[in-house]
Amino acid sequence: MSSTSDTDVRVRLYCDFVRDGRAPSADQLAARMQLSVAEIHEAWERLAAGKAIVLQPESREILMANPLSAVATPYLVRWEERYFFASCVWDGLGIIAMLKVDAAVESSCGCCGEALTIAIREGVPVPQDGVIHFAIPAKRWWQNIVFT
Repeated sequence: MSSTSDTDVRVRLYCDFVRDGRAPSADQLAARMQLSVAEIHEAWERLAAGKAIVLQPESREILMANPLSAVATPYLVRWEERYFFASCVWDGLGIIAMLKVDAAVESSCGCCGEALTIAIREGVPVPQDGVIHFAIPAKRWWQNIVFT
């Protein structure tokens, strides 16, 4: 076993995810970190148990490295010429906060389908009409984080 910690694996996961705009596979991360794929999967399982990341149920590859989503969702964060998917509007705002950039979350109204954009400039939302609604209280999100 290497001396690489789960924190090292998590930090590299996030750095690669942001740099590439997509989650690295276990194979890619293992090669970049000079670890075995088994060591990456073991670290990911521990991180998932600690609710630091979410793994896909079958492949055990990354599903979410919150606030980033490895799969397409209705919450698109646009930053300059780059984009990231978020699992919800809260995570979309989290991506912008994590990157410390001016960006926007693009989505649609859950009721009528109208396009919606929440822009953040200098760390502050640009004023507009609308309400962000969370159907599930935050204290229950991890009961089923994928559904939430």
